Amino acid sequence: MTAAPASKPSSRRRRLAPLLVLVGLNTAVFAAYTFPRTLQVRSATSRADAARSEVDAARREVTELRGRADAITANAADAERFYTSVAPPRGELLAVLEDVERMAREPGLKPGTRAYSQGEGTDPRLARVKVTLPLEGSYEQLVGFLERAEKSKHFLTVDRIALRGEEEGSASLQVELSAYFRSDGRPIARR
Repeated sequence: MTAAPASKPSSRRRRLAPLLVLVGLNTAVFAAYTFPRTLQVRSATSRADAARSEVDAARREVTELRGRADAITANAADAERFYTSVAPPRGELLAVLEDVERMAREPGLKPGTRAYSQGEGTDPRLARVKVTLPLEGSYEQLVGFLERAEKSKHFLTVDRIALRGEEEGSASLQVELSAYFRSDGRPIARR
C-alpha cells in the first residue's frame, strides 16, 4: 500500500510538465504575435504624430505665403496706380521748379541759390531730380514751406533738412527735395 501514494505525485508531475510546456508555448506564441504588432502600432502612431505636425507647419507656411502674395498683389496695384496718376500735360521740369520756388517765397522766405542734380532712380519708369534749396526766415515760415511742399500737387519728397538757428526769430534751412517724373518727362501728380 505504500506504492499508491508514490504514483500520485509522479502522475501529477507527468501531467504538470506538458501543461507547463503548453503554457510556455502559448506564452511564446502570444508574445511572438502581439509584440511586433505593438511595435508596429507605436511606430505608426509616432509617424502619424510627426505627419500631423508637418501638416500643421505646412499650413502655417501656406497661410504666411498667401499673406505675402496678397501684399505683393496690393503693392503691384499701388505701384501701377502711382505710375498712371500723371499730371496734366502742362507740367515739365521747369514748372515744378517754379512751383517749388513759389512755395518758398509765399510765406516770406528768402531762397538762396538753388542747385539741381539728376538723382539715381531705382525704377526705369521714373526720373528723379534733386533740388537743393537754402532758405532763410522765421521758424513759422520754414514750417509753412514744408507744409506747402507736403501738400503740393507735384510728387515731391523732402530728403534732408538742416536747420540752423541764427539771430533771434530767424533761422537758416537747407532743404533737399526730390521731384519725380515719368521717364517720358511728365511729372507725377499726387491724388
